Amino acid sequence: MSQLPVDVAVVGGGMVGMATALACLERGLTVVVVDPGVIREAASYGNAGVISRGSLFPVAGPGVLGKLPRYALNRDPAIRIDYRSLAAVAPWLLGFVRRCNEASWRAAAAALDPLCAASYDEHWRIAGEIGARSLIERRGWLKLYRSDQAFAGSALEREILAQHKVEAEVIDGPELIQFEPALKRRFAKGLWHKTTGSVRDPGGLVLTYAEAVRARGGQFRQAKAAVITEDGEGALVRLEGGGDVRARTVVLAAGAAAESLTRTMGYRLPLAAERGYHRHFADAGEHKLSRPIYDTGGAYVVAPMNIGLRLLSGVELARRDAPLNPAQLREVEPEARATLSIGEPVEPMPWGGARPSTPDGLPVIGRAPRHGHVVFAFGHGHIGLSTGPVTGKLVAELITGQVPSVPLAPFAAERF
Repeated sequence: MSQLPVDVAVVGGGMVGMATALACLERGLTVVVVDPGVIREAASYGNAGVISRGSLFPVAGPGVLGKLPRYALNRDPAIRIDYRSLAAVAPWLLGFVRRCNEASWRAAAAALDPLCAASYDEHWRIAGEIGARSLIERRGWLKLYRSDQAFAGSALEREILAQHKVEAEVIDGPELIQFEPALKRRFAKGLWHKTTGSVRDPGGLVLTYAEAVRARGGQFRQAKAAVITEDGEGALVRLEGGGDVRARTVVLAAGAAAESLTRTMGYRLPLAAERGYHRHFADAGEHKLSRPIYDTGGAYVVAPMNIGLRLLSGVELARRDAPLNPAQLREVEPEARATLSIGEPVEPMPWGGARPSTPDGLPVIGRAPRHGHVVFAFGHGHIGLSTGPVTGKLVAELITGQVPSVPLAPFAAERF
């Protein structure tokens, strides 16, 4: 048996990729990470920083079909379609619409529950080992409803959360101002996800992971992967601009870029670049926001970060390489300012990036169907930062022949 250069090559340097590299190093494997090395371009940088126990629900929910006309006309800030990208996202859209029903929603929640249940503890464990606990806190996060009717519409969600023993406390409107004094707008109800954690600098956390990978002997190739192929007793990653990396196992954890890379392997998976935008503002309130909030009626999230308040907009369906269009962010900014005392921007331009999304809202985790030396770990949508450390642990367990600690069958690529 010939000796390959490394045991594991991880393609992708976001949270999932770095957590995978760290988990493999913990198990005595040699590792190289292949990534361009620009953390600002990763979805791990641009999210709300929520480590959510209750993120059990894909975007394709039973209430979406009634809103499709508004979504299709781009009249709702929650979802925007770039029609120049329609041909590229059409397979994803068709699969998405087929799953906008209660049965699919419940099935997704059941599959995601063990993954989300383990997320915070794995984050906290690793953060303790790499010196990153100052970036993580556990004050929960708050979903806000502008009317009693809107809150009543969340009954099914609350039932499923209770079924999976997710701790969520209802807070009546008059009590919200005492619970979160930073709120200026009056809301009818709030739902406090009590055991959810949050990260005050997601990009900084990923960089701390990278430092830990390097300190433990992990190697880095600062390059983009162009092609992944089987290569005898292992797999090979050809790099853009020339060169290659050979390993006994290649882990594809490249986020939205996984769509084009899986095509080089002969797969046609319905992946879409679910794009999102954020901008940081000064927190100008007398009372500082203490936890992330989601205004369900305004289609925006605000999360307190070390740099300031991070305002995040809804989903844009577009090609990954389409020109950025922060129109949704501009639309929700006045709504956010009516809810919180938001000061001036602390950076010149908004951030935009692409989340790797599947139609059913479940990640793809497991061995590639026709490539025995390649493991897939992508498609986490809105929960990549949250579930990245658990995913890394699962991939390392798979590579080393252990029984995965979370059932992987629901996440297999074969489901498509």
